[in-house]
Amino acid sequence: MFENKTITKENQTMSETDAPYMLTATEALRRIDAGTLSPPDWIASCRERIRLREPEIHAWAYLDDDAEREAAEQVRLGRRSIIPVGAKDIIDIEGMPTMMGTDFHSPAPATREGGSVALMREAGCVFLGKTVSTELGHRHPGPTRNPHNTAHTPGGSSSGSAAAVADFMVPLCLGTQTTGSVIRPAAYCGVVGYKPSYNDFDKTGVLANAPSMDTLGILARCVEDAALLRGILVEAPSDGLEGTPLDKLTFGLLTTSPWEMADAESRKLIENLMGDLAARGARTTTLGLDREIARLMELQRLISGYEFKRSIAFERFRHFDRLSRILREGRLADGERVSSGEYQHALVELARLKFRMTEIFAEVDIIVFPSAAGPAPEGIGSTGEPTFNSAWTLAGNPVVTLPLFTSAKSGLPIGCQFIGGLGRDDMLLSAAKSVMDSVAS
Repeated sequence: MFENKTITKENQTMSETDAPYMLTATEALRRIDAGTLSPPDWIASCRERIRLREPEIHAWAYLDDDAEREAAEQVRLGRRSIIPVGAKDIIDIEGMPTMMGTDFHSPAPATREGGSVALMREAGCVFLGKTVSTELGHRHPGPTRNPHNTAHTPGGSSSGSAAAVADFMVPLCLGTQTTGSVIRPAAYCGVVGYKPSYNDFDKTGVLANAPSMDTLGILARCVEDAALLRGILVEAPSDGLEGTPLDKLTFGLLTTSPWEMADAESRKLIENLMGDLAARGARTTTLGLDREIARLMELQRLISGYEFKRSIAFERFRHFDRLSRILREGRLADGERVSSGEYQHALVELARLKFRMTEIFAEVDIIVFPSAAGPAPEGIGSTGEPTFNSAWTLAGNPVVTLPLFTSAKSGLPIGCQFIGGLGRDDMLLSAAKSVMDSVAS
């Protein structure tokens, strides 16, 4: 399922089966506990993978030369759960610059790091560097390529994080989502993407786009790793993720617009998945929420535009001429057209729609929907459309995309999006594990 088409003997220095960089975090930690892998060796393997692959993938905005020394220090302090990770370059990490996908911000190292970064570091995570972000976390792409086919976009805006995980450079990365910036690149790059319930993860030290919906998210190669990092970020570590039996779950296939905008192959694959889940005992149904989804998508555009205009006031006033056309004519232009009164009315309407969503999740446990219109589009001039993600980001529901399918036409990954009820993240991840296990069996 996680086959990486780019791995060849020519670009490896050790075999696929033996290379520590190939391990998920949960696999590597088990080996560390068993004494068959040392944290410095794991990190050295990841750094060697980066050295070999970065010239082609361009996933990193900054690499920290002290990562192996830090790992050795963590070992000296008695920590064993040491995990090599990366973070999107709109997130402050002490000692590293935060350029936010621009060429005009100061390259001076940050002197304070965000709360989530600090929690991860205290838990033993070692940040190998900062991954590429689109410009100010919007839509103007960076240099990152899709590891499955470098002629195709990796998605945005968490492009570097998704590509770094997909190409086995690190097992886990932080991304952020204001519209579809975790779910879409995860789907395009064939990895697990997890956006938690709104405000579940601390956002201090993260560039604000639209605070009413900005969410820190996780890119991983398995659901267990996403749950592992979630436990660190909410300071409630667990002993492992157990799947919920499928016969205890109700899945609702959402056929509301923009369902019809997904390509025929993606729709057929998801419909077949629903049949497979039903055959394994799950309850399945079809949902139609045309009015609610359409209005959430429109409110997401209005609210995010209004908030983005204020959040990037510094760049708007100081560096307007150096901002890309797609940013000036995109979310920033949306914000120019929204008045303060319209914004306040939108927030009131949003509160009503969020309540309506809670009623839906009294009927189903999981909503199933495409993660994107299809596999990653060809070309790197665009990061793809976030059409399938915006409603859930604004509503605040937890979402996970799973790399369940491969396109018969292009050989590229196709993700499937699973949406849970607000605050039911543990159930969502547990259900996601069961879905992954059922597909693998």
